[in-house]
Amino acid sequence: MKTIALILAGGSGVRLWPLSREHFPKQFLPLFENKSLLQHTFERLRLSFAPTDIIVVTGDSLSSLTAQQLPELPQDNIITEPFGRNTAAAIGLALIQLQHRISEEFVVAVFPSDHVITNARDFIATVSLAADTAAVTDGIIALGVQPTRPDTGLGYIQAFHNTPHDHDTFVYPMQTMHKVLTFAEKPDIETAIRFLNSGDFLWNTGIFCAKATILWKQYEELLPDHAHLLRLLQKHLDRDTYAHTLRTIYRQFRSISIDFGIMEKTRQSYVIEGEFDWSDIGSWDAMYQLAAKDTSDNAFEGEIVAVNVTNSFVRASKKVIALLDVDDLIVVEADDVLLICRNGHGQNIKELVDFLRRKNMKELL
Repeated sequence: MKTIALILAGGSGVRLWPLSREHFPKQFLPLFENKSLLQHTFERLRLSFAPTDIIVVTGDSLSSLTAQQLPELPQDNIITEPFGRNTAAAIGLALIQLQHRISEEFVVAVFPSDHVITNARDFIATVSLAADTAAVTDGIIALGVQPTRPDTGLGYIQAFHNTPHDHDTFVYPMQTMHKVLTFAEKPDIETAIRFLNSGDFLWNTGIFCAKATILWKQYEELLPDHAHLLRLLQKHLDRDTYAHTLRTIYRQFRSISIDFGIMEKTRQSYVIEGEFDWSDIGSWDAMYQLAAKDTSDNAFEGEIVAVNVTNSFVRASKKVIALLDVDDLIVVEADDVLLICRNGHGQNIKELVDFLRRKNMKELL
């Protein structure tokens, strides 16, 4: 059974402000090896998928940038949203487009575009396992990884250690798959510590595989308002009325994630534990966790002068940044603004961006 890789590349990446902006969000930034997170995602998937079997969902204003960064990707494989309405809308839009194009049953494998994965071949082997499992079951197969620290910026999956075998439904490969008990989104630090110590929880990578028909049934059952609007939109595919109808439909979508709308409610979710190195670049805290550090636990990029500084992430671009007698900082220089915040508080940058938006400081967004 064919598997289609679906990359979600429409996020705004506000927690990586001030480098991530509305016109150039984080997934397009050359943060590692002079390539963007989106380019790294595409290159990983190319180990297993032909360009024709990779779809990218992104915003209208980002479609040209997507095509520029992914020259191998066919233009028709860029599906655009008029504006963001969270991942349930983005995945639903791609699903009806793909079902319109592909007559036979297929598996859809969903990937965020802002992850760092170092051992790509182990990753692809796990994805193939999840896709093969989805093809012979009625399950939604999520990918989880073992947590290495209590992180309040990530989602968690609690799994049963012993999944009952139902040989009429689940044929292959049962020994690697566990029934999901609960999904938990971004817990507080005490809860994250409890999750880590319990041994029952995996980090939720946001990657999952399911047959298209199974995923659509979940929309009908758990997100019926989305399903209704998507059915209306289906009638306008390949017609002159599509663009206008798409904008009208999108205004009516509730902004809800696929995790909250479906994954946390379905009884058909399973998880396969991956043994690949994975990081979600959701904040500057995550960048600090990934970065090489000196003996004072500092991670410096660019021209930095530091005396008596510890546990800090500092990224300079055009200016020399000098620090004296400070600890636990995140400092990021952009062309028009300098960010300074407490290390470990990177998730709160969204509040700062929301403040700028309320003040109508559009030039900084």
